[in-house]
Amino acid sequence: MKKKSKSSYHHGNLRESILEASHQYIRKFGVESLSLREIAKILGVTHSAPNKHFPKKEILLAALVEDGFHMFRSFLENTGIEMETNPREAFIRMGLGYIQFANENPELYRLMFSNVFEHPENYPEMGKAGFEAFNVLHESVKFLQSKGVIRKGDSLELSYLIWSLVHGYVLLSQEGRLKHASGVNVNQEETLRSLLSLLMDGIR
Repeated sequence: MKKKSKSSYHHGNLRESILEASHQYIRKFGVESLSLREIAKILGVTHSAPNKHFPKKEILLAALVEDGFHMFRSFLENTGIEMETNPREAFIRMGLGYIQFANENPELYRLMFSNVFEHPENYPEMGKAGFEAFNVLHESVKFLQSKGVIRKGDSLELSYLIWSLVHGYVLLSQEGRLKHASGVNVNQEETLRSLLSLLMDGIR
């Protein structure tokens, strides 16, 4: 990554530059080796410069997770855009958007659903972003119920059921556990489409 000169930063945009560089860093090297000192070095600023915005690594990680959930919500909303005209297909596409996000951002995805934060309540904005992403699924489930695509009932319970299925599928896929008897990886899109179709039929 090309370093930026110290003079290239204006007041107020260093925080965004740190976040952008950190996203790129974890995509390439993972979360474990991420450090504020390394990001400062990449950006060409003093080692202490990031401390104004991120006094410790955990605060930076919380900001990355918050960013991640905002991105995640956009993925879900964009892939489910035809919910009103074709709810069943739109919901399946939303599931495919879920796995697309996870595939394109594997390190960030794992961080978002990790237990790295001992006291997540200390980061309310991170929690809010996570809730807003989950709420896209929850509102979709309620809409599907209203259209008779899935059965009436506790919409939150059904949302957790669907989330658990897709999240588990993503993790198994990322670990290379989903293979045919021949050892060839399954087709993610085809398999997830079948799973979501079976799930919707089962809870119709």
